[in-house]
Amino acid sequence: MKNLVCCAIILVGSSIVFGQSNDKIIPPEIQYVNLEPGVRLEVLDWGGAGDPIMFLAGLGNTAHVYENFAYNFTANYRVFGLTRRGYGASSQPKYGYDIPTLAQDIRGVLDSLKIEKIILIGHSIAGDEMTAFAANYPDRVSKLIYLDAAYDRSDFVSLMRKAPYPPQAQPEMSTADSASSFTVSAYLSNMFGMKFPESEVLATRIFTEEGKLNGSVTPDHISIKIIMGLEPPLYKDIQCPVLAVYAVFNHVYELFPNYEGFDHRNKLLAHQAMEVLKPYVLDQIQNFMDQVDRKQVIRFDGADHFVFMTHEREVVNELLQFLSKAV
Repeated sequence: MKNLVCCAIILVGSSIVFGQSNDKIIPPEIQYVNLEPGVRLEVLDWGGAGDPIMFLAGLGNTAHVYENFAYNFTANYRVFGLTRRGYGASSQPKYGYDIPTLAQDIRGVLDSLKIEKIILIGHSIAGDEMTAFAANYPDRVSKLIYLDAAYDRSDFVSLMRKAPYPPQAQPEMSTADSASSFTVSAYLSNMFGMKFPESEVLATRIFTEEGKLNGSVTPDHISIKIIMGLEPPLYKDIQCPVLAVYAVFNHVYELFPNYEGFDHRNKLLAHQAMEVLKPYVLDQIQNFMDQVDRKQVIRFDGADHFVFMTHEREVVNELLQFLSKAV
């Protein structure tokens, strides 16, 4: 099942993160919401004024993944981020990793924060939670924004069996690679060709007092529970305006940024994965467009799954234009 979690990096989200220090970024305020005994969720508050926005992260990530991106919205909105159960500083209960429960968690956090209506912006697998939330609590959401997140992943395991994951896409870390948060960041940056906020590295990885990598905060079985519990999205039940941003990879090195370092066998596997996954993405875009009425769809060709980082300025402009439109 470990390979399944690795494959999830491609289309569900990344269980691997890497860092980028930015001294100009002011950390958000952190608070915790107790939903029930044994379930406490981390909420980030970036401040701002206006209608509330809540960012939801992809699989394997926490709300800290938005730590650089979120400040683009504080001039006009009150901006929050939610770390789902099982990840980062949120609790790791033995239950509750199905999509309906994760959607209920969002409602519980909004109740605690006394937010009546929210704009949800989610990356990757957060799209499943957003769709379920909008379908079950239509009066609590004003707009939805999917960041490469509007996919039907209910048959994800079968899809990944058809799309082989090249082992060299996630090479083994050396002792030097795991020596510190800095070297971990460098290793992952080299592998994926992009940088994440350093706070996300620290939120998702365990380091010893000496600074050496000592594992992940979240065990693989939690991600597997979420993947195995995915259901077809109820797009037809969405009543609010929706923006769906898609990243469409046109070349194999866009799907696997470290492709040039692959050996012949791994390159063949990468091309096999490409042959399966690109048609899947295009079909999913068409499926979304066919099912959702109040929609706006934007496609970024040649973009990475983390499109809000690789194309930050363009994505911010599109989101602000969409958000400024009257409901």
